[in-house]
Amino acid sequence: MMIWTLTVVIGMAELPDSNRTIQKLRTSELEERLAQTEAKRLQLELQIAKAKHAIEGLKPPTDETSEIDHELATYQLVGIVSIADRTHVVLRKGDELIRLRNGEQGAMDLRAEVQSGKVRISRFGHFRDLPLTERW
Repeated sequence: MMIWTLTVVIGMAELPDSNRTIQKLRTSELEERLAQTEAKRLQLELQIAKAKHAIEGLKPPTDETSEIDHELATYQLVGIVSIADRTHVVLRKGDELIRLRNGEQGAMDLRAEVQSGKVRISRFGHFRDLPLTERW
């Protein structure tokens, strides 16, 4: 009976140490999971920031339109006239008609080029495409 009591007492003495070890392992495992969760959260925030940056890059600049772009937006295509080997583009700006030769720089440094399905007007490196309709 004495041996059995001694074994129980020795076993009880070891029990608190093993409980502490188990508790330390659980705490360590919880800390590791918390660190992994934090790392995943930071990765998601980085992905969201990259996506927002990419979306911003796709948006057309709204406040960076120049005075020339505004001016080009006021031109309307009136018609295209071909005489002999020359093609002329007629534009309207307000009450004014402007005639330009295809591909040549004309009045106010404006150039008009007839392309497939459109007329591209340009000035100082800025351009605007005016669609052609079937009647031309």
